[in-house]
Amino acid sequence: MEDFQRYGERYNIDYHFPQHSQGNGLHIPVLHGDVEELTLGSGISLTQSDVQVLEPYETFSCHESPLYMLVVLEGNVVISHYGQQYTIRSGMTYATRLSSHQAMTVRHIAGHKLRTLSLGVYPGEAWQSSLLRSLLRDGAFSNTPSMAWHVPDYLLTGLARAQHGSGNGVARQLILEGLIMQLLGHGLNQHESLSRPVEFAQRCEHQRLENIRNLLEQAPEKEYTLNGLAQQAAMSPSSLRSKFRQAYGCTIFDFLRDCRLALAHRYLLEGHSVQQAAWMSGYQHATNFSTAFRRRYGMPPVDIRRSR
Repeated sequence: MEDFQRYGERYNIDYHFPQHSQGNGLHIPVLHGDVEELTLGSGISLTQSDVQVLEPYETFSCHESPLYMLVVLEGNVVISHYGQQYTIRSGMTYATRLSSHQAMTVRHIAGHKLRTLSLGVYPGEAWQSSLLRSLLRDGAFSNTPSMAWHVPDYLLTGLARAQHGSGNGVARQLILEGLIMQLLGHGLNQHESLSRPVEFAQRCEHQRLENIRNLLEQAPEKEYTLNGLAQQAAMSPSSLRSKFRQAYGCTIFDFLRDCRLALAHRYLLEGHSVQQAAWMSGYQHATNFSTAFRRRYGMPPVDIRRSR
């Protein structure tokens, strides 16, 4: 916790550790792993984290930044900002403006493996990239204070490789710089598509997709078929399949699998057996569940119970 306090003083971030009163347990480990800070040639401040969350904690960011982005490569976090709550899962990015008048809260759950990349530009820093200066000068994201989207697979693969790259040489920084610029460009495309006027029918269609997404997220343990979901969305199965992927960057059943595994993860942390967690989260066979869980979290489900 001492390390968190020193880090928070530099970036104007407050931390809350719900299992410990203020000032109690300063030497208790909260994270285990690696955190790396870099400043790229464009002036972007970059922090890469590859950690295991040992204690639940929350961050409250109160500093100013015209652009802040968080990419989750593994795990998930819950962000509350501008009156909205976002669950940012593996493969997603969250972009926002940071303001001292609108604190951003990020909640981290104990027992999770977490690999993230966060970047920000801050007042007073030299923005060497003309593209970056243009992006900020034009206020490209100003009409939408916060947005979340799925990152293309090719970018995720590149970011994951760069995160584990060795050394701090110019070559690695150039690779990271290029990937970040691609990420900003993809985010700008997403923002522009959200900002264009849409017809009433398109807004209704988006709401029907949201209803399906919320249904799967809130009750992943239930059995679903593509035909049944398509009927609820008032679409054909093929339209629902393609439009869901276009809207959220993954297939319906990939999304359902991630929701089921997240639910099972919570059950394991609560002390349920692997068989119980599998059954209560919608898996009929513990073997299939264990295989999917290991692929998603990098460890077998029994290890989560042992870590309690």
